[in-house]
Amino acid sequence: MKRFMVWAIALVFLFCTSAIAATTPAAPAPGAPAAEKKEVKKVEKKDVKKTAGKVLEISDKTLKIERMLKGKAETIEFSLEKPFANIKVGDQLKISYIEKNGQNVLLKVAPAQKAAVKKSKKETPKTAKPVATPAAPVTK
Repeated sequence: MKRFMVWAIALVFLFCTSAIAATTPAAPAPGAPAAEKKEVKKVEKKDVKKTAGKVLEISDKTLKIERMLKGKAETIEFSLEKPFANIKVGDQLKISYIEKNGQNVLLKVAPAQKAAVKKSKKETPKTAKPVATPAAPVTK
């Protein structure tokens, strides 16, 4: 009985592998032209630039921000591949972009978070009341 079970399982595996091999497409001949595929150039990490600033103007195709660089205001224009609905004039943004054909192409947009002001632990409260010392008892 054990021998029959082993042979049955072996035959099932044999037929399954032949069925799978029959359904996979054959590789093209080496001399045949390959099917055209859409080329997507991946952006290398070293090519991506980052900046942050305040939105001055936004449209379906462009975004203008103003950033502070060494105490001077600088305006940068980015071309958009798709419109952003949640960005408004006056928003603070962090932007990742690349330069392509002389234009800045926007890759990623995120809201800029305001930095929290840290207070030192040993700081005394500003409205501290002076401590009154109890009067010494009077002895006669």
